[in-house]
This record gives sequence, structure tokens and C-alpha cells, in this order.
Amino acid sequence: MIKIISIVLLTALLGGCASRGPGSIAGGECKIFEAPPYEVRGARAYDQDWIDSQVEGGVGGCRWKRPAARPASIDAAPVRKATPAPVKRKSLVRRIRDRVLPAKVEAPAVPLESVPTLPIVTPPAPRPPRSAIERLLQPRDDD
Repeated sequence: MIKIISIVLLTALLGGCASRGPGSIAGGECKIFEAPPYEVRGARAYDQDWIDSQVEGGVGGCRWKRPAARPASIDAAPVRKATPAPVKRKSLVRRIRDRVLPAKVEAPAVPLESVPTLPIVTPPAPRPPRSAIERLLQPRDDD
């Protein structure tokens, strides 16, 4: 009697393994996987991990269709922003000189068109020398 009960129990337990898939619910075991929208090439380490863990297992075990062809926009190189060159540090001598000596101040450049022109003034002609009598009769401060 124990033999019959054990055979019946063993048959019921092993009966689930005879189905098409590895689980008891049709398609239930494949819901844990995520099918990729594009072909994964393995060009990067992430792609290779994805192939190893997901795609081949899904195609072989869950009867997935092979992924669609990969679009070119995925393989496009990312655009890098231009980084400014690092600022070169001044030497010790230059830093000391900049602190000790006064800063050079340059006058702002003024275009020649904006400089006002002044009239040219000629100095008056010198006076002729005065005689001794004129100096006696009409004294001046500049004599």
C-alpha cells in the first residue's frame, strides 16, 4: 500500500515537469525577463552582461523572437562639451613682483577722430628795445 501511495505522489509531483516550459503557469516564467527593444551587440561591458543574462536565455528558454536591428542613433558618439584649459599658476617670483611693484595702469586708447583740435595760437612779436629816455618817462614793471 505504501508503494502505491508513493508512486501516485511521485507521479503527481513529476507530472508538472513534463509540460512545455519549466513552470506550471504557461508564460509565467518569462514575465520576469524584459525583452530588449533593440539588438544588443556586446560592444560595451554592459551589452555583454545583458546578452549573457537576458537575451540568450529568453530566446532559448522562453521562445522569444530575435531582437530588431539596432538603430544607428544608439551607436552615435556622445557630444563632449569643451572644457576650458586649466589656468597656469604664476611663478613665485612673479607673484612677489606683482605684490611689491605697483600695477601698470595704461591710459585708455582714444581714437584720433574724437580728440578736439585746438586753434594754433602764435605768440605776439617781441617789443622793440626802449631807449633810456623812454624808460625814464614811462616806467614799466617788466624793465
